[in-house]
Amino acid sequence: MKNSQKKPRVWELDALRGLLLVGLLITHIMACAEELCRNAYNIFGNEVGNAAVPHLWLFSWNPKLMIWEEAWITKFFRLIDYPAVCCFFIVSGICCVFSRNNLKSGLRLLTGAAFVSLFTWILTIVTGDKGQFIRFGALHCYALCHLIYYFLLEGKRDRVLLIVAAASLAIGIYLRFIPIQSEFALLVPFGIREYGAVFRDYWPVFPMLGWFLFGVVIGKHWYAEKKSRFPKLENQKWHRPLCFLGRYSGLIYCGHMVVYTLVFCGIGYIFDLY
Repeated sequence: MKNSQKKPRVWELDALRGLLLVGLLITHIMACAEELCRNAYNIFGNEVGNAAVPHLWLFSWNPKLMIWEEAWITKFFRLIDYPAVCCFFIVSGICCVFSRNNLKSGLRLLTGAAFVSLFTWILTIVTGDKGQFIRFGALHCYALCHLIYYFLLEGKRDRVLLIVAAASLAIGIYLRFIPIQSEFALLVPFGIREYGAVFRDYWPVFPMLGWFLFGVVIGKHWYAEKKSRFPKLENQKWHRPLCFLGRYSGLIYCGHMVVYTLVFCGIGYIFDLY
């Protein structure tokens, strides 16, 4: 008789992914609010004293200056944005070791990434703002890293994984400081930007594949037995919300973009900002 019980999840990995997801949600909501304030002041900034301006009460003070330019929390989240994403890819690489079918996981993530691109493309048509379109974001990169690992690197020795990881990081650093542009759009996932294209939430395979593969190597050794390293803390309640967020991080990532967009675009249309 086949055992239908699922393997217990490693709570610390779910909790860490959940914590990183919280940071991402906060960063995105701050970016959306900053854009809303910027649109407001581009339209009404020079007309605050004019009583004919609609919704004058909303712009009688300067929230952008108080909240976004001076607040330490904004600077803090911008500072940790890149390290946090790198950490997320490392954790994702560790979790990849636990996956029974990385092809299935990669295709599922790719479906979510396609949804994000389709949704933001529709958004560009509605708002006329091409900067809203996400060509190749974090979820796209995560999905492609999964598929590259499944087709080319799964089962390879650690030495091979580390060499590929180091090469990926080196190429990524080079392209970061010496950008290359091309008319060939299929090179965009690998860090070569398309001429004239606007990029939002852009995380290319180089160097993110490197962080992902480092995670795989860590997972193969640190979690060789595929169980929690901190079992005594597993039943504590403080990490359960984070574990829930981490377990459904892909679904929440896709869903939060829809919610944020509907809320902030709705506010923008109500106050004539678009």
